Amino acid sequence: MADNSAKNIELDSLPYVDRELEIAGMKDKVNLLIEQEMRKISKKDRVQFPKDVKLFADDEILSSEWARTNKQLSMATLDLSRYDVAPPAAKDKKSVEAWESAIDNSKAQLEAQTLRLFNLELLQKYGANAWKVHNFQLEAYLKQLKSDVEDKKKQILDLNKQRKFEQTEGGSSLRDLESKWSDLISQTLQVEVACASLENELEELKRYENGISSNQ
Repeated sequence: MADNSAKNIELDSLPYVDRELEIAGMKDKVNLLIEQEMRKISKKDRVQFPKDVKLFADDEILSSEWARTNKQLSMATLDLSRYDVAPPAAKDKKSVEAWESAIDNSKAQLEAQTLRLFNLELLQKYGANAWKVHNFQLEAYLKQLKSDVEDKKKQILDLNKQRKFEQTEGGSSLRDLESKWSDLISQTLQVEVACASLENELEELKRYENGISSNQ
């Protein structure tokens, strides 16, 4: 409903022609009129913003994180115990299963460290070039964005120039028409004054004739 009403609004502002706002106190008067008009608009006709915005409804992880940040709760710390290489507890020193579990954990940690070393070697060998390519892509993207921004600025500037030209040209026509309107109003008033004067003269002539007739 708000969108449809917004589309039906016709703006007749001519900022390059109308200079009334430059008059002292005029801006305050306009703001007061706008405030008075806004009071007449019922709340149901105003643009209503949603009070409860549900973000990430389709993503459970992001949704839970969003709820946590809204409640200002701290993030859960990482469990580093899984990276420990510890022997079985004192009460399980004689348990074969406990030792096998500890050995399996040691093997897993050894494999994880091996993979970390392998990844570091790959990063050292290819990481620099990969970052260079990534930075080049970001620079190209940034260059494209800057170009788009400049194009939009140029379009806005051209549009404002066109608006100023059209309004300036239209302003001259408006001033000419306003001058003609003032002349016509003045002429109309002069005609009305002349008509009133003639009517008064006619009334006097009628009274004069009636006076002569009564004397005869």
